[in-house]
Amino acid sequence: MTVESMNDLDHTLYTDYPEFEREYANIQEPKTLPPEKQSLIVGLDKRNLDGAPITYITGFVGRRIDLRKIEEELEGVCRTCGSSKMYDIVLKGDVRKRAFVYLRSNGYSMKFAGN
Repeated sequence: MTVESMNDLDHTLYTDYPEFEREYANIQEPKTLPPEKQSLIVGLDKRNLDGAPITYITGFVGRRIDLRKIEEELEGVCRTCGSSKMYDIVLKGDVRKRAFVYLRSNGYSMKFAGN
């Protein structure tokens, strides 16, 4: 089987998880808004990892696969590791300024979170 487009990845092919309900597979994600209409918030959190700082980016509206692409680009630009949880991006370390500059240069509307 070949994947002809990214839309082919949305369908459930097979699962052996007994409690899986088909209705969760049919939830439609919102369309990804263009960068000009996105309003992202960049913040710093030191509580979750025993005082180690993490940078989080919230406010993304769109498909999770597009969020994953942005996360991978930010990992390269900020030279750190990270992950995407639901519709948030979490990066290790205090890389708020690098993330802010990169996203602003790509056309996203950005602001810093108030601590």
